[in-house]
Amino acid sequence: MAKVTLITRNFPPLTGGMERLLQQVYWGLKDHHNCDLVGPNGCRDYADHDDVISETSVSPTPLFLLFSFVKSIYRFSITGKPDLVVGGSGLVGPVVVLLARIFRVKSVLLVHGLDIVVASRIYQFLFVPFLRRADLVICNSNNTRELAIRSGVRADRIEIIRPGVAIPTSPLSQVQASELLGLHDKTMLLSVGRLIPRKGIAEFITNSFVELASKNPNLELWIAGSEPQSALNKHHGSVLESINEAVRLHGLESRIRLLGRVDDAKLEQLYAAADVFIFPLIDTPGDVEGFGMVAIEAAVYGTPTVAFDCGGVSDAVENGKNGYLVEPGDYPEFANCVMRAIVTHRREQAMEYAKTFSRANYSRQLNNAIDHVLRSR
Repeated sequence: MAKVTLITRNFPPLTGGMERLLQQVYWGLKDHHNCDLVGPNGCRDYADHDDVISETSVSPTPLFLLFSFVKSIYRFSITGKPDLVVGGSGLVGPVVVLLARIFRVKSVLLVHGLDIVVASRIYQFLFVPFLRRADLVICNSNNTRELAIRSGVRADRIEIIRPGVAIPTSPLSQVQASELLGLHDKTMLLSVGRLIPRKGIAEFITNSFVELASKNPNLELWIAGSEPQSALNKHHGSVLESINEAVRLHGLESRIRLLGRVDDAKLEQLYAAADVFIFPLIDTPGDVEGFGMVAIEAAVYGTPTVAFDCGGVSDAVENGKNGYLVEPGDYPEFANCVMRAIVTHRREQAMEYAKTFSRANYSRQLNNAIDHVLRSR
């Protein structure tokens, strides 16, 4: 077993899709290696206490990077250097690559899309070059791979490993979830994710949902998520205000529910109860949907996704299996596909598709890639 150090800003107790993924990465690495962790304050409660765990504040980001670097050097001097340093995103690239160079070990970086294209000159100048210096860059989709290549990463140093999800043995049924949420005879469209411009929720309400609601009196849109307090990209204006304005303008107060942030138990109910998961992405300069994990999470419970084919979402949605991909900006066709999914989609088909993205498959591919890097020494 090799000795591996995972350095990541994204890890519980912080919440979100990347945090869940990096926790999965950590436990997957532990299946085959000795894995220590450098992460945010509180991460010890979500890791193996027998490991060497270093915690630090995630804000401000420069201090997180500095403390991660210094604490790692201190730990390596006491416990010995690792065989491999793994970074949870491009954000920690400088820390991971510099540590690997200093201690003459291998480096691996996981990248997710935004951590390549983020619209910041400082980030592009100081952080992106380190992607080119890593021994291996693991991308979450074909689109992220193309972005990495455009940024100068050699194609032979890139591997695509699509994220995995938990597959419950007895997933909550749509009937059970609908009863828990009090849906009764309602048809639910669902959106889950941070309220940021690229998600396109306000635009979907104006350009598709107004028409859908006028033709379907029992149709409702439920929106789970909140505006990010901190992110790589800083957006001007409030997406939540834009959504509320669209709701007021079209008199949809009784048809649209803004849920804010929800816990995992409520999220499971929402995924299971929904008739269609909507993903009306907008192509946004300096931002990108790296993969589309939420589409797979919805498919676990049989819920199909209708999505605009932007970024890496085509790696998460396959036409006719777990939903439909629509040409970006074609809102009439988006609405047509929503109705088609409501009427004709077989939920068991989406569930079978989701199984190909199991955490076990992800961990196996990740460890195969790690083993290859270690053997290349």
